[in-house]
Amino acid sequence: MGEEAAAPAGPAAASESPAPHAPAPMTDIHDILPPVPVGIDAPWLVPVLLALAAAAILAAAWWWWKKRRKARAIETLVPELPPEMTAMQALKEIADVRRLDGKTFYFRLSAILRQYVFGRFAVGAPEMTTEEFLPCIDRLPVDSDLARGLRSLCRAMDPVKFGGETVVEKQMETDLFFAREFVQKTTLADEAENKGEQHIVLPPDDGNSKKQIPNRK
Repeated sequence: MGEEAAAPAGPAAASESPAPHAPAPMTDIHDILPPVPVGIDAPWLVPVLLALAAAAILAAAWWWWKKRRKARAIETLVPELPPEMTAMQALKEIADVRRLDGKTFYFRLSAILRQYVFGRFAVGAPEMTTEEFLPCIDRLPVDSDLARGLRSLCRAMDPVKFGGETVVEKQMETDLFFAREFVQKTTLADEAENKGEQHIVLPPDDGNSKKQIPNRK
């Protein structure tokens, strides 16, 4: 009887066995996240940069205007030298004829004389050819000997300047002396005319008053 009483317990034990496990929910897969904004989100940054750029432009314009104004003020403070001083300084720079070849010497001598004539008599000599300049010499208010000497010198310089003609140092010194004398005498004549006085021609300041104006043929 003990075996019969224990027999019904078998099916009941079978019914009480645990059921199979259900699948676990998936937790490692997610939806794609939306884009994340990168950088500075500052709506005030663009106006600030534009304002800084405008300030920099204004500062540069102010600096340029101030510098230009200062340069113009300096120019007005320095008076322009009179034509005779400019010419004499330029003639002094070519006084040592041994350092210069004939072509260079006469190019510079011609430029000095033409610039002086422009400054003294308001004649556009620097832009003229020799053939254009020669008739103007006859109309200059200068002594006839000076006018004749200037015409002769202008004619004699062209073959050296443009034709390669050689010239000796002695002739260069003579022509340099005439250029100095031309500047000095026309300056004195102009000053005397402005004062309404009869002018007296002084000898050149190089201590050699016996030299005469070159007489070219």
